[in-house]
Formats: sequence, C-alpha cells, structure tokens
Amino acid sequence: MKWIFVAILIYILIFGAVTSLRHYNFQTQAWDLGIFTQVMWNILHGNGMSTTLEFVENHFAVHMSPILFLLAPGYAVFQNPYYLLIIQTLVLALGALPLYLTAALRLQGKLLPILITFAYLLYPSLHWVNWFDFHPIAFLIPFFLAAFYFYETKKYGWMSLFLALAASTQEDAILVVAFFGVYLMIKDIGRPKDVRCLKIGLAVILLSVFYFLISIKVIMPYFGGGLLRIDRYAHLGSGFGEIFKNIFLHPFLFINTLFQWQKFTYLFGLFLPVAFLPFFAWREMILLIPGIAQNLLTNYQPQFSGTFQYDASLIAGIFIATIYGAAKQGDVFAFLTAAPLPSGLPAGKTRKNITSMLATTSILAFLWHSPIGVKNFPTAIFQKDARANAFRKMIKNIPPDVSVATHTNLVPHISNREHVYMLGYEPKLADVALADGADYFGFPNPKTFQQHIQKYADSGKYKVDIIDDRYYILKKIK
Repeated sequence: MKWIFVAILIYILIFGAVTSLRHYNFQTQAWDLGIFTQVMWNILHGNGMSTTLEFVENHFAVHMSPILFLLAPGYAVFQNPYYLLIIQTLVLALGALPLYLTAALRLQGKLLPILITFAYLLYPSLHWVNWFDFHPIAFLIPFFLAAFYFYETKKYGWMSLFLALAASTQEDAILVVAFFGVYLMIKDIGRPKDVRCLKIGLAVILLSVFYFLISIKVIMPYFGGGLLRIDRYAHLGSGFGEIFKNIFLHPFLFINTLFQWQKFTYLFGLFLPVAFLPFFAWREMILLIPGIAQNLLTNYQPQFSGTFQYDASLIAGIFIATIYGAAKQGDVFAFLTAAPLPSGLPAGKTRKNITSMLATTSILAFLWHSPIGVKNFPTAIFQKDARANAFRKMIKNIPPDVSVATHTNLVPHISNREHVYMLGYEPKLADVALADGADYFGFPNPKTFQQHIQKYADSGKYKVDIIDDRYYILKKIK
C-alpha cells in the first residue's frame, strides 16, 4: 500500500507543477479555465454561476455542474486559477485509492493490483484530462471509482453518496451513473440472481433518468440553455427522437460516422495502455457505453482525439473493466464466456503474461501519448517566454472592478471580476482592452482584428500604452 501512496504523491507533484507552469506561462485558455475561474468568483459574490465568457449568461445553461458549489469554500481561501488546477490534480490522483482497493478485492496477490493502479496513474487520457485546463467532469473519474468500490464492499450509503457526487459533475455524467444501474441489473446473467442488486440497479436507473430530464428540460432551460451540445450530432438528426428513429431508418448514417480511421486509432489509444484487458470483461464494458457513444457518434474531432476532457466519462469504466478482465482466463473461451477462475486470478503462465503485457503497454503508451511523455514533453513551459513576460506586465495594474476584453490566454489570469470578455466578443467597448498585435485568434483575419482595435483608438476615450511595439493596453480615460 505504501507504494500506492508514493505513486500518488509523485503524480500530484508532477502534475501540480506542470499544470501550474502551463498557466503561469499563459497557455491556459478562456475556454475553459477562464470560464470556471469567473464562475467561481461569481459564486463567492452571490451571482450564482454567472459568466460573460459564454454565449449565455449562466453556466447552468450550458452544463449542469453543481459540484462547483462544493468547491467554492476552497476557492474563498485561494482565489486564483491555481486552486482549480491543483484541486483537480489532487482529486484525480486520489482516484488511484479506490481503484487499488477494488483491484485488491478482486485479484489475489500484491503485484497485479499495484500494477493496475500504476497503469491508471500513467494513463495518457487521464493526463490529458488533467493537463487541459479545468473541467468539473474530471471529478467523475475518482467519484465513480469510489462508488464502485463501496458497491463491491456492500456499503450502499457511501456508494449512493459518491454516485450523487459523480452525477453533480456534469449533466451527461448521469448517463454513466445510469449505466452503472444497467450493469447491476444484468451483471448476474448466467449466475445466481442477487435480488438486492437488481433493486439497487433499478433505483439507480430511475433516479438517473429523473435527474437527467429535470436537468435538461427544467433547470438548464430556465437559465436560457438546455442540451446545447446535441448540435454536435446534427448529422444524425435534429434531436433525440430523430436520432433514435434514424438508427432504424438510416443505419448507414451511423455506420459512416463510426467507421472512420481516426476513431479506430482513438479506440486503440484508449485500450492499448491497459493491454486490451477490458475486452475480457464484457459485463463491465457496459459502463463504457455512454462515453463511447458520445465520442464516436459525433464528427466533432476533439471528442475522439484523446487529448481533451472528453475521455473523463470513460476512464473509470475502463479501469474497472481492466480489473475484471485481468480476473478472467486470458483465452478465447474466457472472452466468450467471461467465466472467472475460482481463485479470481489467471494462474501460472497466463498471470505472468498479463503482468508483463500490462507493464509494457502502460509504459509505452505513457512515453508516446502522454502530454508529459517523451513525444509530447512540454519543454516550452520551462523556458523563458518574451510573450508571457509582456503579458505579465499588461495585467499588472488592472483594477479588479473594471471590465476587460483580451485574448484567450490572458483571460484566465484576470477572470476574478464581474465582466471579462474574449477580445472581439465584448457586447460593447470594455473599460480596458489588452491586445497582442500578432494574435488573431477569434478573428477571421488580421484585418478584422486591426479594425476591432481601431474602434477603441478612434473613440477618443482611451489612453494607449504600447509594450515592445506589439502589445497594446487601452484604458478608458476617467
């Protein structure tokens, strides 16, 4: 067990450092760290989940994430984005504990449970979730792992608490919780039925459906939104009803969407680090259905790139299935029947092969695909950056009570205020505009960017300071 704590501590130190350095060097973005920084500030100041960085005025309209209210007390003490980055790193690392405890329950011996836990802490998709800014959906991973462990130990009160916490991370997280209920309903197929398990599963499904409908039909529309991300599936239909209808009427829509080379490589990247062991546990693979469907049925490339937060709905299920896959015989018969050995562990040569494969694939995948691996190591965050130094000068004396419009990488550093905007998206000229003359992100072309900055200059209401003939600080004259 001590090696688990050592590995968790190493993970926290490494990712706490690299994510903080990434932010310090202005590589985080308005979408999404800037959004959540401003939302947290507004929660503390009695404004709910208000934000000026999204196309609606309240984050509840975009995502149902009440977990943010539970993070507010900590933010009251540490009112800056580093708090969000560190707490995300801490919680993701601690997800290793329930994973290890579950593995230790199901797998005899010491080595394999430790190895699976190390594979989790080395898992590239976990790293990308941790690396790319801050997202409440990341908390689904440790909460779901904890809920599953408490289910395994028959501590149903704690299980219910962590399922509720998992659901609170985002409106689509409840689909993962719902499929946990489905899993409980069908996991005993071909085995003696556990009536209590069936009842719990049914209750989880019904409560999940109720929560999901209340979220997308009542609460989110009340704040001016709804299930807005369904537009990423518009090629399959204009809504849930039409999408389900097209499954039967136009199946080739789905076939053409699924059978894409990039999606095959995405799936390969998900399962290679765990030596494809989940495929030996078909029951536990049920837990992956919502996340797999979300990421494969869209043509929105970031969702199946493996380098953003979208894998958060899959990671817990993948490692639960890895545990159960390792507890099956590693041959074709076990794949078809999912029949466990009496000991709960593959024996002899099969056990040794699984251990060797898992160690090899997890290390190779980490080196090749992790944002801190050999291929993608972020050397830039350790180097001096003239742009970052100029940005630090630009934000140094900005009063906290003025409205600001600026570039995406500057926004997270000045989001502790009521009004902050992406440059070019402000509804009217802001009190302060901070501009990098070489950064046209968010504008269709450099000319449009220059025209937008010229509006500030031509108004005659702004004092202009220039740094290094490139960076502009436009402050409204009082």
